[in-house]
Amino acid sequence: MTFRITLQSKPSPHFHDPYNNWQVLLNGEPWGKPFYYNMRGFRGVLPMPDGSMFDPGEVTLTQLRREVAHINREAKTVASPS
Repeated sequence: MTFRITLQSKPSPHFHDPYNNWQVLLNGEPWGKPFYYNMRGFRGVLPMPDGSMFDPGEVTLTQLRREVAHINREAKTVASPS
């Protein structure tokens, strides 16, 4: 089974909010609630390959993308050990 997390930008539902929300896609399907901006960073949870959820805390968009890349690399090494 493949495990791939991606992020997709969604416009904020609030008119004056300058930050987009980010929807987590797991294997191309929407998963969980979108990440939202909370004055100090983005908040939300990411899925893990074992089925649990990971809360990275209040992170910048760059840190969030790094976490997604790290989880995807870990899932790839677990799926195909060599």
